[in-house]
Amino acid sequence: MLLPREKPYLTGLNSYYLDIEKFIQHLQGEIGSGCLYFTSVDQELLIYFDEYDIVQGIIQESDEPALASDQLAHIMVPLQKKSFQVTIYYLDADSIFFWGQMPAFRRAQDTLTSDKMRLPDLIFRLSQKKFSGFIEVNIKGKKDCAVLFFHEGQRRGGSYYWGTGGLSASDTDYNTLLGILQQNKGTYRLGYFSSDPLASMTVESSSSADSGQETLQNEQTRDGGITSAQESVSELNKALNAFITVFTQTVKSKKSKTDPLIDLKLKFLDFSEIYSFLDPYNHLCKIENNGTVTIAKTISEKDAAEGIIDCAWMVVEDNKLHKKFRAALLEMEEQEIFQALGIGLER
Repeated sequence: MLLPREKPYLTGLNSYYLDIEKFIQHLQGEIGSGCLYFTSVDQELLIYFDEYDIVQGIIQESDEPALASDQLAHIMVPLQKKSFQVTIYYLDADSIFFWGQMPAFRRAQDTLTSDKMRLPDLIFRLSQKKFSGFIEVNIKGKKDCAVLFFHEGQRRGGSYYWGTGGLSASDTDYNTLLGILQQNKGTYRLGYFSSDPLASMTVESSSSADSGQETLQNEQTRDGGITSAQESVSELNKALNAFITVFTQTVKSKKSKTDPLIDLKLKFLDFSEIYSFLDPYNHLCKIENNGTVTIAKTISEKDAAEGIIDCAWMVVEDNKLHKKFRAALLEMEEQEIFQALGIGLER
C-alpha cells in the first residue's frame, strides 16, 4: 500500500482496544478528514474518511489483490478476528479524495539511486513518456522522505515528511527535496497508475450476512499483486545473458557514472510503445542486477531478444562506444546462437 509521508497524527494504538466506528466518528469531529492504517503480519487495511462519511476502505492480504469499498463491512471482518497496529494520518480537505480515490497501481521491481540518476533527469525522461503514477523518494537516514505524483508527465504535487495535509503542489517543497538529495544519497522507486479500477467488494445481504460472506468483483491489483508469468531458460536466453555481460562491460569501460543496466531499462521505458513487452511495468521481461535475463513464456523470446539488442545499441551509441561494442560481440561465443535464429547482432 502507499501511505502519506507526513508525520502521523497518532501512532501506537491497537485495534483490540478500539470501537472502530465510534473512533472514526471521534476523528471526524477532531481532525475532519484523514485515514486509519491497520497493519498485521499478513494483512493491511486502510480507511479514508472526511468529516461526514467514509470515502473508501481498502483491504489487502500479502501477495493478493487489494479490495475496495465505500462501506466498512469488509474491513470489520478481519478487525473482529485479530488485532492490528493502528496509525492515523491527517489529510486535509484538498487531498483526502485524491488519496481515498487513488487508482490501482503497480510498483516497478527495481529501484534507482541518486548517484546514478539525478531526480530531475528521471522526471524529464518520464515526462517524455507521459508518465502517470508516482516516484517514492527515500533518503539514507530519513525514512519515508517523499512521494511525488504525476499525471501524463506533469508533476501534480507531493507528500513530504516535513509537510502537513497529505499533498503539496508547492515548488518550494520540491526544491527542498532536491536540496536534500544534493547532500545525501537517495533511492527512487516508480509506481504506475493503471486505468483499471480497484477491485470492489460487496457483502451479501442474506440470513448469513453476519458471517461476513464476501463476493469479489472485477479483481485488480492495488500494489504488487501481479503473479509473475512462468519463465524458462533456453539457449537463446543464455545467449542473451552473455550479450548483456558484453554490453555492461563495454559501457563500464568508459567509466561513466551511470549504471549500464539502468540506462538500458530507461531505454525500455522510452520505447515501450514499440517494445511493450520490455516495459518494466508489464513484468514480462526482466533483467536482474547481475545481468540475468528472464522472459515470460507468454511472449516471443525472439521478439524480446531483438528489442533488448536494439535498446542496448542505443545506449552504446549514446556513449559513442559502437566500434568497441562491435569488436567485443565478434569475440562472443554465443553469437552463433543468435545467427541460427536469424537474430542480427549488428546495428
